Amino acid sequence: MTETFNQFILREQYLKVKGLGDRLELMKEQIDWKPFVPLVRKVFFDDKEQGGRPHTDELVVVRTLLLQGWYGLSDPELEFQINDRLSFRNFLGFPETVPDFSTVWKIRERLQKEGIDRKIWNELQRQLDEKGYEVKKGVIQDASFVEADLGRKRHYQEKKAEKEGRIVKYSEKQKAHIDRDATFSVKHGQVHYGYKAHVKIDVDNGLIRAVETSTASLHDSQVNLVKKADKAAYRDKGYFGAPVPEGVEDKTMKKATKSRKLNGGELKRNRAISTVRAPGERPFAVIKRVFHNGRTLVKTLVRVAIKEVFKAFSFNLYQLVTLKRHELAAAMRK
Repeated sequence: MTETFNQFILREQYLKVKGLGDRLELMKEQIDWKPFVPLVRKVFFDDKEQGGRPHTDELVVVRTLLLQGWYGLSDPELEFQINDRLSFRNFLGFPETVPDFSTVWKIRERLQKEGIDRKIWNELQRQLDEKGYEVKKGVIQDASFVEADLGRKRHYQEKKAEKEGRIVKYSEKQKAHIDRDATFSVKHGQVHYGYKAHVKIDVDNGLIRAVETSTASLHDSQVNLVKKADKAAYRDKGYFGAPVPEGVEDKTMKKATKSRKLNGGELKRNRAISTVRAPGERPFAVIKRVFHNGRTLVKTLVRVAIKEVFKAFSFNLYQLVTLKRHELAAAMRK
């Protein structure tokens, strides 16, 4: 494809940004992007028989959703930043046109409806194994809250109406802005409202190998991501009593009960498991503190779920860059 004058100018301007250090450029180099093209193509309906306008480039689709994961952007903010930032344009490959916020929304909806988001995730996992990052020592399963907007004024009015025996009625427009699936949960005395991301992390490399999403009130132990090939499952006390597949070593921390305290050996075992599990907090910390992406702006479980898939995808690319840097540093010390 012939480069336009506008693309040439943008590439020239980007050279200085690259010289200053652009992690997005490093992210782009970590995986083979070509296998994602036929997967995303399936959600567009513009072939010769059906007609329609040319669709958004498939790689631009995937990379746009990854940018949203890395920077915690709403769809309108994402559109603005893509048009405003040279590093974003470079990551997308300097396309002549970029998707507007309504296109991003529609594409994400189609990917979820057709189950393509899961096929994208499975392709990423295949590539991680191919690169030598397969599970060797075991996995860590953990969960973290994804906070949603409660709508405090509306919540207060509903509670007041409930006490008075009234029912608050909403217009269709108002209903569109009300979260339908978020629930409450209390942990360590703190009230959470929203959803919960359940992840399985590779002990060896700190990569996310599985992700599921539930409402906040579902107990962690009700989601089991451990598979037969995972070798060992390191889990905190919240999973105590939840089984693991046959052949997988159960490294779940023991939990004391009212009738029985833990003995010295069990406490020592818990500390050893906790040491292995500690790096499992890194994905949540990076997503919330580095990506500023610990909250959700969408209003249903299925919409939160696809965003969590791309957050996990985003983290894995971020972690691959970190692993490469560690490998280079280790090689230089030899």
